Amino acid sequence: MLNYIKFALFQIFGFLLSIPELIKLKYNEKKYSSIEKFRFVKNHAKRSLDLVKIKIKVIGKEKVPKEEVLFVSNHASMLDSYILVSSIVKPVGVIIADVPTWRHIPIVSHWLNLMKCVFINRENNREGMKSIIKASENIKMGQSMAVFPEGDLTWVKDPDALISDFKPGSLKIAYKAKCPIVPMVIKNSRSTYEGYEPVGKIKSGNVEVEYLDPIYDHIENPKIKTAELAERIKEKMICAMEMNMN
Repeated sequence: MLNYIKFALFQIFGFLLSIPELIKLKYNEKKYSSIEKFRFVKNHAKRSLDLVKIKIKVIGKEKVPKEEVLFVSNHASMLDSYILVSSIVKPVGVIIADVPTWRHIPIVSHWLNLMKCVFINRENNREGMKSIIKASENIKMGQSMAVFPEGDLTWVKDPDALISDFKPGSLKIAYKAKCPIVPMVIKNSRSTYEGYEPVGKIKSGNVEVEYLDPIYDHIENPKIKTAELAERIKEKMICAMEMNMN
């Protein structure tokens, strides 16, 4: 519980101290690059994990194309967003479940907007499509995006799965943006956080993030079904997970 208390206090004071930086970036948005806007959030995520002694090893950075992409990641821990942001190789907006909590947390919600994060309503198809279009437009405008296509924590959906079934609709972002998909596998993150609620037990440990080869199938063949592509990507990610276990 000590790790959780340290982590939670760092979130509170870290974001409070970020207010001057937030104001500077928010009201002079055109003056600053996406890298400059993203720097605080990336550094904050990294320091948060360092504080609780979660070490991250990144493999395969060289596989990420220079152009904007849709990153696709597995999701086994409540800390995965921190792990993803702290280890990502370029500025990124994250697709976030549309729950009131995230929209209304003071300061944090402003940082999410500045990063061009997109809230997606998975219960309303029409609203969900609006979010997909918005995310694809962000990519076209030069902002890579990241999504957890499982839609929930792996072990909540399927306790026996390395990676649970994807919600294939999230891949429509890449179809509409005509951008590559970069699968990224977060390994061993489940052991870093016990629980499914915002309050849980944080454990120190080592996590590995591996970037896989970019996917262009949907660009080369736009008629390929999202469900088929989702299954291909999931299988590639599972193979990468299994190699780590051997």
